[in-house]
Amino acid sequence: MDELLIDTRFPLHWQMAPAERLAMIALLEQIKPRVSIEIGTYEGGSLQVISAYSEKVFSLDLDPGVASRLAGRFSNVEFLSGDSRIVLPDLVSRLNASGETPEFVLIDGSHYAEGVRSDIESLFLLKPTRDVVILMHDSFNPSCRAGMREAAWADCPHVHEVELDLIPGNFSAEQFDTAESRSMWSGLGCAILKPTPRTGPLVVREWQREVFEAVLPISRHAAPQTKTVAGEIRARLASVAAKLTAARS
Repeated sequence: MDELLIDTRFPLHWQMAPAERLAMIALLEQIKPRVSIEIGTYEGGSLQVISAYSEKVFSLDLDPGVASRLAGRFSNVEFLSGDSRIVLPDLVSRLNASGETPEFVLIDGSHYAEGVRSDIESLFLLKPTRDVVILMHDSFNPSCRAGMREAAWADCPHVHEVELDLIPGNFSAEQFDTAESRSMWSGLGCAILKPTPRTGPLVVREWQREVFEAVLPISRHAAPQTKTVAGEIRARLASVAAKLTAARS
């Protein structure tokens, strides 16, 4: 199935769902960025795609081993190692000074609310001369989504559109107590920055908000008191299911 859906030019391990991959490829094919930024590179799965469609890419990762492992694979990529809370503002200042605007940014580094929020708000320092498309991975994860929600979007006059559910996320409903059971991951949020200041209020859209709020209480990410309620709900549903099964037999 992967070979039918995903371009086989991209062999490196890519931690995105098929719908997310297709969406990112389609966006990059349309934008054809002169400059792109990736925050969080890991094994280079998404970087291989960004590199293929961009003239220049800046790859930011906390792990300095990323640069050495991927050295020589991408002739148009500059690797920057370190905490993005420091590295990203420095890069933005550098781009502003040179008059370059990153037309595509992928935020996929920290999975903590504060880290996600910091990466987003560092991009508010940009002085865009072109439209900037920002993709934010794992928008269905509660910690990542909290960072996206907490970001001061309205304070940046260049932000024109924000949608936290461009691509919906995934819920693992496995019954066994594994590291991934009842976990909420994936999902792509998207924001658009433009050179001209917006006029009017900004609405941060979440078209899957109801789904997110419904799944959270029964997930492994729920607060303890919420988990207790969710456990009761699951127990009642299991009891009803058992009674229906018994009635049919």
